[in-house]
Amino acid sequence: MQKKFYFISILLLFSIIFFSGCNNNDKNNQSDLLQTIKDRDSVKIGISFETKPLSFLNEKNEPDGFEVEIAKKIAKNILGTDTKIEYIETNGYNAISLVASGKVDFLISSTTITPQRKITTLFSEPYYIAGQAILVRQDSKIKGIKDLNRKKVIIHMNTTAESTIKKYAPGAIMVGFKSFKDCIQAFAEKQGEAFISDDALLIGTVLKNSDYKILPQRYTIESYGIAMKNSDESKTLLITINNILNQMKKDGSLDKLKEKWKL
Repeated sequence: MQKKFYFISILLLFSIIFFSGCNNNDKNNQSDLLQTIKDRDSVKIGISFETKPLSFLNEKNEPDGFEVEIAKKIAKNILGTDTKIEYIETNGYNAISLVASGKVDFLISSTTITPQRKITTLFSEPYYIAGQAILVRQDSKIKGIKDLNRKKVIIHMNTTAESTIKKYAPGAIMVGFKSFKDCIQAFAEKQGEAFISDDALLIGTVLKNSDYKILPQRYTIESYGIAMKNSDESKTLLITINNILNQMKKDGSLDKLKEKWKL
């Protein structure tokens, strides 16, 4: 009986050692996204090509804007240059899925930090605070969000604008589109009497069209964060990005970018 007990004890001990070793190997073999970027010698960044002044394609058909300059700052810090960036377009509708699937290393595309999104996504500290506003035509009689009840209102699908309308104007008729560009086009075609979106996104539209105006009231606080896949492999990259953003806030370079892009 004692021999049998001794044998079982030895067997359990070896099992514990074996599985502990396996767990340690799993941890050691787990990839680190920051190191992957360095080994690849390029970084894949998700941005919008149509949300001036945040991120857009300029006259040279090159990515430009407030968020693009932040992305370049991060790339230069990691790789020593801002020329080794692969920009991957997001339309907002597919933004979070791009991050979750690993098609981008990180996303900087006017993505609001929300409790629901934080379940599946890691976010940096906020780099910009926006607020939802209403875009109307100059001759519109709409004065505020309550006036949107029983009217057609254009929204960008999969954004926080939908919940804002449901909260403040539940009687509004929402007309949704998958991209910001499609929303603007629909508004131009008068498919809706108003378009609700973040003020930072609407600024560029008003600058290009004097027939439009943004109403003064803001209905939300939208904290924009840089998004990464919610996994242990992203944590070192998250720390690095937060350090860069904090340095930009401290040395004033982030504020200078806001002034440059009139944000």
